[in-house]
Amino acid sequence: MLLISKRALVVKLADTPGLGPGGGNPLRVRLSPKAQFRLHFTQFYKEIKMENEKGEEIAVGKTKIIWSNSGNVNQVLIESKPDITAEDGVKKDILEGKDILATTTTCNVFTLLNSSGIKTHFLKQVDEKTFLARRVRMIPIKIVQRRLATGSYLERNLDVAEGFVFEELISELFLKDDAQHDPLMVWNNEEKGFDIYDPQKPLSAGKKKHLSARTALNLPFSREQVLELEEIGKKVFLVLEKAWAKEGVTLVDFKIECGFDYETGELLVADVIDNDSWRLWPDGDKSQKKDKDVYRQAEVVDEAKKDELKKNYKEVALATGKFVL
Repeated sequence: MLLISKRALVVKLADTPGLGPGGGNPLRVRLSPKAQFRLHFTQFYKEIKMENEKGEEIAVGKTKIIWSNSGNVNQVLIESKPDITAEDGVKKDILEGKDILATTTTCNVFTLLNSSGIKTHFLKQVDEKTFLARRVRMIPIKIVQRRLATGSYLERNLDVAEGFVFEELISELFLKDDAQHDPLMVWNNEEKGFDIYDPQKPLSAGKKKHLSARTALNLPFSREQVLELEEIGKKVFLVLEKAWAKEGVTLVDFKIECGFDYETGELLVADVIDNDSWRLWPDGDKSQKKDKDVYRQAEVVDEAKKDELKKNYKEVALATGKFVL
């Protein structure tokens, strides 16, 4: 057993077989201050390494891997992948360096949100493609906020022109389900659950089905929690909208996800927020877009297109770095 006495700068080897009569008599070895510093540093390094050490693989998503943290059961390590996907994962390519750029963007965004008083799962960046976070029980809902009308919103609202500006943010919830193309969810307070709609058709086409909150989410849920998710989405959007406006960029819309902290039960903004999470139109001009829509709408993804995408993702990562200065 190794004991350190700070006052005497002494290492005591106690109850060690073979040391002293019967192995029970201690030997006292005086260490120099330099040797003691090395000993403390080694112990400190081991603790830090364990704190950020990957344990078991918890989940693998389309663009990230989640690992347990060997040093803390209530934390995880989230590692980005260089994959870029669209069409519910049917369209997929590898974009070299995207994992690093995505992690940079996510960490910058979460740092801004934390400093703005919005509670997130983000703790710190560990390396160029990994960050440390609180472990949460994810809610399988995409929380969408819209400032301008575009994308699937136009398919559900045929009377709205693209680019129409909403003075009040539009909040929408979508069930995370690739097989159903992430259907629109509308809370039905009478039935205490969600009416499910085709995301590519007007609501007037009628709901596809009704799901109880527990069936849809595999956890109890209430109207108050639905409103809380929408309110969190608005707060996050307004913080990021202001930050992007300073860079001359219009934040058109975005999606975020939330979860309940495993240890405290607190509702936190979670997952990642990177250039796959929003639409960005510099100077409000769609033709200058820098987000994943460039990939979604590309008929051919050749090396030239990949270079364009990498350039866009790099510009976004660098711009978000200004959020935390």
